[in-house]
Amino acid sequence: MITVHREYSLKNSLDFHASVEVNPVGMLEVDIIELGEHHTTDFGDLSFESRGSETRVCGKEGKVPWQFNLATKDALELSHLVDEANEEYETLMSDLM
Repeated sequence: MITVHREYSLKNSLDFHASVEVNPVGMLEVDIIELGEHHTTDFGDLSFESRGSETRVCGKEGKVPWQFNLATKDALELSHLVDEANEEYETLMSDLM
């Protein structure tokens, strides 16, 4: 199981960037570099809301919601990375049984 890291430019911001870590144990971690913000969420609390040329990525840290906007192609890549991590984790768990 390998953790995947990506850097994305945020939409509708002044050149802000998100450093994203997709952890195959079911966690997404996001650092908004310029704001010094750090967010985490379980894959189960992660959602993607399409809004034309951009997509809102939403998560929950405990009960506190957070969100940021990415270009649709970046959000699609992130969604695929999350799906692949989920599949990898499920395969590992079934192999262990």
